[in-house]
Amino acid sequence: MSVRIGKFGFVNNFLPYYWLERNGVRAIEASPRKLAEMIEEREIDFAPVPSFYYLKNKDKLRSYDFCVASRNRVLSVVLVSEWKMLDDDDGYIAVTEQTLTSLNLLKIILSERGLKSRVVLVKESKASELLKHCTHALVIGDEAIKARMSYHVVMDLGEEWRKLTGYPMVFGISASPKGKDMSEINKAVMESVEWGEANIEVVVAEAEKKFGMPKKFLEEYFKSLTFRVGVKERKGLELFEEKCHEYGLL
Repeated sequence: MSVRIGKFGFVNNFLPYYWLERNGVRAIEASPRKLAEMIEEREIDFAPVPSFYYLKNKDKLRSYDFCVASRNRVLSVVLVSEWKMLDDDDGYIAVTEQTLTSLNLLKIILSERGLKSRVVLVKESKASELLKHCTHALVIGDEAIKARMSYHVVMDLGEEWRKLTGYPMVFGISASPKGKDMSEINKAVMESVEWGEANIEVVVAEAEKKFGMPKKFLEEYFKSLTFRVGVKERKGLELFEEKCHEYGLL
């Protein structure tokens, strides 16, 4: 397979790509923001990209079936604090610069809930570093999973979106540059997803070794996610686009 494939460098892409990589396909790992840059620079041919980036650049991209979406709680996109709940004061939330979709999702949720907290973009990604800047921190990916074990979870953004809309939140969607047809690659990834879901015990055992996370949590985490763009996921993405326009984010 000569095409260049990317994947999120997080636990959430371990199940979808496990079977594919076990069969010799190499995927380039990077943060969601970095993968978007690599697609734009044509350094890779196919990868999940942040949903916000996709919506902003639909005219330049072709999308596919593979996605990373939360059914309800997402577990790995969370607002944490050492002690403080969100209220209606003029507080600040530190947000890692690695995120595009979660940042804008947070802005929507704050607006919908009538909260006046403002976001501060910070280069760090660890909760401990982010919380040096503000009383709250938005953490994503594996750092969010670690933060859940050390800090108070104020908000799970997947769960908040579900309460707000009744639909899944699509955090990432697979894409290629518009002129490239990566349907065969998408098909291979989706076959890998199906294998992973059918053999989740194997995937969980391997993920436990690789990431050092408890089996029980990993199983819950993989089952909390969906990796296919179905009718509900597409509606969730459309609603996210509508809200981004409503609040002047797109």
